Amino acid sequence: MSALVVGAPSSVSASPVTVGPVAAAAPALAQAEPGPTLDDPQTEADARNSRSKLIVGVAAALLLGIVIWGRHVRSKKKAKKKK
Repeated sequence: MSALVVGAPSSVSASPVTVGPVAAAAPALAQAEPGPTLDDPQTEADARNSRSKLIVGVAAALLLGIVIWGRHVRSKKKAKKKK
């Protein structure tokens, strides 16, 4: 190990400062377990919740489609009446 010598520029007269070797702050921590399990087994409650969310999502998409289609048909009827 070598020591680091820090000095002032040559135009300034100051005595150089010697710094000793730098030690590591703390040893690396050992990991107790390999890590989190990313693929937890799906429970029956999770399956029901997922199915319920899927049904609600499909119903919402269907209703949105009906609304958009109804507005399209109504605008065509309105344009036909004006002529």
